[in-house]
Amino acid sequence: MSPDPERFPEIAHRLLAWFFRHRRDLAWREESDPYRVWVSEVMLQQTRVETVGPFYRRFLERFPDISTLAAASEEEVLKLWEGLGYYGRARSLHRAARALSAERGGRFPEDPAAVRALPGIGPYTAAAVLSIAFARPLGVVDGNVVRVVARLLADGGDPASAGLRARVLDFVERSFNSYHPGWINQAWMELGALVCRPVPDCPACPLAFTCRAFQQGRTGELPARRPPAPRPVRKGLLYLLLPPTADAGLRATLTALAAGAAVDSLPDTAPLLLVRRPSRGLLGGLWEFPNVGEEGAGEFCSTHHLQTLGSPGPEVRHAYSHFEVRLRPVPGVLERDVRLAGWTEQRWVAAGELGRYPRPRVHIKAMRRLGLGG
Repeated sequence: MSPDPERFPEIAHRLLAWFFRHRRDLAWREESDPYRVWVSEVMLQQTRVETVGPFYRRFLERFPDISTLAAASEEEVLKLWEGLGYYGRARSLHRAARALSAERGGRFPEDPAAVRALPGIGPYTAAAVLSIAFARPLGVVDGNVVRVVARLLADGGDPASAGLRARVLDFVERSFNSYHPGWINQAWMELGALVCRPVPDCPACPLAFTCRAFQQGRTGELPARRPPAPRPVRKGLLYLLLPPTADAGLRATLTALAAGAAVDSLPDTAPLLLVRRPSRGLLGGLWEFPNVGEEGAGEFCSTHHLQTLGSPGPEVRHAYSHFEVRLRPVPGVLERDVRLAGWTEQRWVAAGELGRYPRPRVHIKAMRRLGLGG
């Protein structure tokens, strides 16, 4: 049950007074340009605020408006996104920019239905951009806001349920009053990020006066928690492939590097095979070394005329949100000019040029460990 409607003006006033005194100085905080707000919101999806800042600044230096982004190649966009993860966000952002450039002259729409029709934009992103850039009275509900409002209402519902999120959205939108919805939305999120954290700092909260969980001594149990699901592990082999013309010295160096030996790195001119993932799907459009699950290694090598030069080296690991990848590097030679199945493109790339290509994080880790391409 929500507080008495007469309390919403006081809630909004106290919340905003706290926000303007304590808010973090973020690169996108004062922005009202819809394009810049949109870029920040997309980058912030499932990504820590501290991580986003440098990426946001670099991205806007290269793509200062929708038309510039639309005119870029997908590979250039992905390269600037490299290291930020969840690359589908970058591809959707790029597709949406192209649609806006072609259909609306590079202008971001103010109509919620038109915004929701753009690739990669759901209710959360649409509400965030429209409330901040155009003062549309649309509530923004993320995990921080759910936690704050669930405690204010002492609501024990499942944080992932549609029911609780609908109650939170209603509460946030009722708190707008005559204030700018964009600032109120940001204030709710900031309160959850800085004060009403999983372990809250209730004495510092401007809304403790009306928080039922605080008054009932239940902040530690609200919102309700689900036990974390175990994270699956995907193990595979990552092939460092030379052309058949590679001399014995180059083969020996690569074999030693893959095994983890402390030897000189490959010459910058040494060619290695890179393959490009299909544009759609996980890590779509990124370049990587050929790789395959451990159980399929034998068939992969025989099908593609691939000769291994040594045993797999030490694992390279990277954890994604829902699974972990563990790859062991294997040195080898592609004995024939054959197209590897499963990738849309392949190239022989000089070792010193590998860093020019947008790559998944686990492959960047592998390259750095081996002294390849940065």
